Amino acid sequence: MTDIKRRKFVSMLGASAAVIPVSALVASLPSRADDAPVVDPESAQAQALQYVSETEIPEQMCSNCTLYTGAEGEDKGPCPLFPGSSVMAAGWCSAYVPKA
Repeated sequence: MTDIKRRKFVSMLGASAAVIPVSALVASLPSRADDAPVVDPESAQAQALQYVSETEIPEQMCSNCTLYTGAEGEDKGPCPLFPGSSVMAAGWCSAYVPKA
């Protein structure tokens, strides 16, 4: 191995060793669903999933869906189907899956 290749390898190894803890730190930060806007039921994504902000079926609402990650008792929370937005806890969409 030439000296240049060895230097490049060692510098890449050092850079990757620094990136791993930083990415773990960023992933552990709490999401800011409180700051996220509520999903607009008229948006294309919401219409494709038939999202409504208030369901007519009390047993099927976002707050008791497997995909909903909001805190219990909150009015709204994040859902991976609507990145960057929050959904209403009393809402519903066609991707509803009851919690186990």
